[in-house]
Amino acid sequence: MARTVYQLMSNARINGVNPQQWGGLLNTIKNHPDTSEAKFFVKTEWKCEDEDDSGGFYVRSSCKDFQLGGQTIQRNKSYAMVFDFPPQFSGEGKGPTVCEGCMSSLGACITQTIVAHATARSINIDSISIDIEGNIDLQGFTGLSTDTRPGALGFRLNVNIKSTTASKEQISQLYEIGKRFSPAFDTLTNGTSVIAVNTSQ
Repeated sequence: MARTVYQLMSNARINGVNPQQWGGLLNTIKNHPDTSEAKFFVKTEWKCEDEDDSGGFYVRSSCKDFQLGGQTIQRNKSYAMVFDFPPQFSGEGKGPTVCEGCMSSLGACITQTIVAHATARSINIDSISIDIEGNIDLQGFTGLSTDTRPGALGFRLNVNIKSTTASKEQISQLYEIGKRFSPAFDTLTNGTSVIAVNTSQ
């Protein structure tokens, strides 16, 4: 790049983002790499106490505080995500499926990545829309076929970035950046370690 992405001079918001605040975080990470690690915590719960309002395939996940550079950041409120099966899968349809949640996270992560890098480059974006489709073979999840993997067989994305001021080259660069630097895209395509511990009593 001709100029560093950390040099953001304008106080005006770009893409709805405060460039000075974002640039300050980038500079902190650049000058103090030991502060760059973020750690998030999610609690997932399932209870069957009331047949009318719990149990089944309804699952609730929540998150609140996180860590940045080893320091705990306390949010003012917690956030909840709910998942369920549709009635066709014997669920109650109280929320999206986990597969749809995963697809939503992927699309949101790519979008945020594009916005972050566009803001660092002072590129104004009008809109980003990502259509995602994915398929899963239920024979794997149910264990009816040991030859079928339980995970998604594949995701297909259609990314549409619109800007009245950015050049076609800039749009193409942002598209590639979205795939290259998105944590969710990297996690899903390259994998990560998962350590499960049984603390059941």
